[in-house]
Amino acid sequence: MNQRLYSLLWLLGTILVFFAGCKTSETAAVKSENSLLWKIEGKNLKTPSYVLGTIHLLPQKDFFLSETMKLALASTQQVVLELDMDDPAMGMNMLQNASMSEGNTLDKLLSEGDYQQLDAIFRKSTGVGLEAFNKWQPMLVASVVMQQMMDNQTASYEMTLVRMAQEAQKEVKGLESIQEQTEAMATISYPQQAKYLSEILNGADKQKAIFGKMVELYKSQNINALLDYIVAQSGGIDFSTVLLNERNHKWIPKIALFAAEKPTFFAVGAGHLPGKDGVLALLRKAGYRVTAVL
Repeated sequence: MNQRLYSLLWLLGTILVFFAGCKTSETAAVKSENSLLWKIEGKNLKTPSYVLGTIHLLPQKDFFLSETMKLALASTQQVVLELDMDDPAMGMNMLQNASMSEGNTLDKLLSEGDYQQLDAIFRKSTGVGLEAFNKWQPMLVASVVMQQMMDNQTASYEMTLVRMAQEAQKEVKGLESIQEQTEAMATISYPQQAKYLSEILNGADKQKAIFGKMVELYKSQNINALLDYIVAQSGGIDFSTVLLNERNHKWIPKIALFAAEKPTFFAVGAGHLPGKDGVLALLRKAGYRVTAVL
């Protein structure tokens, strides 16, 4: 798969996280230990599985995998991410599902100035003008802009886990498909997506500061504070239902099946873990014992 498409996929989850919050106390309903790594036990599981909260792309200098995380990964037999990141058909699936519905294009949604600014970014970063991506959803296009805001070399938890799984000859699977992710994104109106894209284009310093704070909270492993910060930066827009909560609920039966099949190392965006509709609370509600691995 083309490295540029990988970059788009890495950042898709990060973009969804920026839209994930709404101003509601529900996000703080489940408080727990500060940890990114959680052990899943009980019910019908003979051996534990684990779930790691990730940040999909961050500067290389901020990337870390603790020995505890590595040991948890080594004790499992398969890796399950939000998407099956080693699927050879992933690039084609992305191209097939990235487009907006008929008649919607970036040149119609963006001002001429924003369109030209974005075109210059695409030519510099991909070698291809924006015309080739004119039908792509604005939030997906925004991934290229966000990547350009990172001054240093970047790292991806998902791609690191894929590499480690391949080296250990472990199968990599996904909780959802590209189509399901892009359909979730498409529930946000195209004008709203375009507004967000314009804010990124014309507010690079602010976006860098927001993302820097997110990375800081992530490194502290305080997932509740991370989600609260996402909520505070959401501008009161309620995207959490579709982009977090509904996806979390859909994932629980799949997590249960994977974990029952064999001990599994799950890795999803850290924003999916906390809250009363977060993965941790939903697993407990389903009868599992979920404890922080510190």
